[in-house]
Amino acid sequence: MRVSIDEVIIEVTARPGASRRGVISVTGERLVIGVNSRPEKGKANDELIEYLARELRVPRSALMIVRGETSRRKTIRIVTHEPIKVSLRLHQTVKRN
Repeated sequence: MRVSIDEVIIEVTARPGASRRGVISVTGERLVIGVNSRPEKGKANDELIEYLARELRVPRSALMIVRGETSRRKTIRIVTHEPIKVSLRLHQTVKRN
């Protein structure tokens, strides 16, 4: 995770078609996040963004996949005026799972 003045960048490995939605594990500097949707027509990406927006309490429009749109390995940018709060929420989400 990289935190700057107005954004947080996270590295994610998506697991589409998972039986459980949420953080599965942390591998190195990457979050492994399961989503129920299949990787068809961007449905898994949409579910991933929706999940992260809800957990981090930011609008969906604040999240964007900047690298890895068609790959399981993704870089996600979260634009926020409160990057420290977002990073703390992310840590809490990881701890819960």
